[in-house]
Amino acid sequence: TAGSGGENGPTAAGPCYINSYQRGSQESVWETIPQPCTDLMKYGGTNGYLDLFVKDSSYSKQWKYTNAPDADARAVQAAYWAYRWASAQGNASAISASVAKAAKMGDYLRYAMFDKYFKKIGNCVGASTCAAGSGRSSQHYLLG
Repeated sequence: TAGSGGENGPTAAGPCYINSYQRGSQESVWETIPQPCTDLMKYGGTNGYLDLFVKDSSYSKQWKYTNAPDADARAVQAAYWAYRWASAQGNASAISASVAKAAKMGDYLRYAMFDKYFKKIGNCVGASTCAAGSGRSSQHYLLG
């Protein structure tokens, strides 16, 4: 169960996330090592999964999870083209369930364009000089 620190299996209630964002130095998806979101330091390397990526003198147990909106956007794009091609062949109904899921994912992608750390777009130089944006001023259209 996410964030519980436990090792509950697939019968546990609630979501169970995997973490696949820590990669090798080249950031290649082929170097990704899927790992549990709660690192109990029992599996992976000597210090769990952390020392497979980070060389440090001490490690702490942690809960970690991230998203990959760029990958989600590519999946939505692939679903769009699949729909276009299936429609041209008169088979749109064959993939309608998958297209509906991709549409829902696309709706959630808009949240990836906002971040509490994004600065207002404009002529402002300096990390501590410019205030962080809020609401629409924190949107950078990074997927646009």
